[in-house]
Amino acid sequence: MECLRCKAEMFTAKFCADAVRTGAYLSNKKKGIFESERISGVTCYVCPVCGHIELIANEPQKVKLDR
Repeated sequence: MECLRCKAEMFTAKFCADAVRTGAYLSNKKKGIFESERISGVTCYVCPVCGHIELIANEPQKVKLDR
């Protein structure tokens, strides 16, 4: 993936957002106790030149709520 800021080639890295170091994920849920949580993993890209970070949802359709 090419950096949007400086055009350098980005590399992937694990983005940890919790104490357990399981990695970042997206979560979405309708209100209500009987509604299930929708989860998608996240891939993190890092630019080695300018430090720009991109987070891309692996399965964005999974976190979209139906109306």
